[in-house]
Amino acid sequence: MTSFTFLGTGGGRFATIYQVRSTGGIYMVDEGRLHLDPGPSALAGMKALALDPARTDCVLVSHCHPDHYGDAEMLIEGMTWGGSRKAGSLVSTSSVLEGGGKFSQAISSYHQSLPREVLRVAPGDRFQAAGMTIEATPTVHSDPSGVGFRFHTSAGPVSYISDTEAHECLYRAHRGSRMLIVNLTCPTRSRIPMHMHTEDAAALISDIRPEMAVLTHFGIGVIEDGAETQARYIENASGVRTIPAEDLMTFEVSSSITAIKGTAAPADAVPVWHH
Repeated sequence: MTSFTFLGTGGGRFATIYQVRSTGGIYMVDEGRLHLDPGPSALAGMKALALDPARTDCVLVSHCHPDHYGDAEMLIEGMTWGGSRKAGSLVSTSSVLEGGGKFSQAISSYHQSLPREVLRVAPGDRFQAAGMTIEATPTVHSDPSGVGFRFHTSAGPVSYISDTEAHECLYRAHRGSRMLIVNLTCPTRSRIPMHMHTEDAAALISDIRPEMAVLTHFGIGVIEDGAETQARYIENASGVRTIPAEDLMTFEVSSSITAIKGTAAPADAVPVWHH
């Protein structure tokens, strides 16, 4: 069984600034434990669920925006026991690791020196991390080096479409995935260039036809209009079961896909995931 726990389902500038929803990214467990796009509040979400940052095997950052990398350096410190041991993997893009153009290096050279390996990826790359084969997939976003990911889990392929506008490259890269996780920034009748909005998400999900679509990374407009409303629109238009993720919600992928609402645990509880 593979699980995806949403430590935050908000995204974009103002949802992040005001923490209308948490912005902690996704904690994934398969053969290993991966943290995907750990923005601000990732560590707070882990504490709420009694997840141990020191038991992280891989940190992945899709692009160079702070709602995706805000807590990444501290997750790296957790993964490496404060830098006292070489452990785990850091996977990210040239903009995050080196900077370039209007982007400054987001993860310091010091923190890049701590993991056992650092992988710089670009769309089309296929690599191994935390015991899993992963593909970096294309995006069309304001960070031109940004990527999404397709995870070849023990329960089958699961895709993460990071911040991007709709484009034919997404259809090719994610077709055949059992679960499709889509960052949805804009509601119906609203467009921000280089971001996903509800109508295009519906067309994308209708074409790819996963068993389930999961919406996350909601901008202020989606939150105000109602994430449930956007999900109903997409489900009706696509015929694919579509669920708007909630903070601390977990999706378990095995022979079927199950959504479980999160419950906070005492901070001193035994970590949820055991090796």
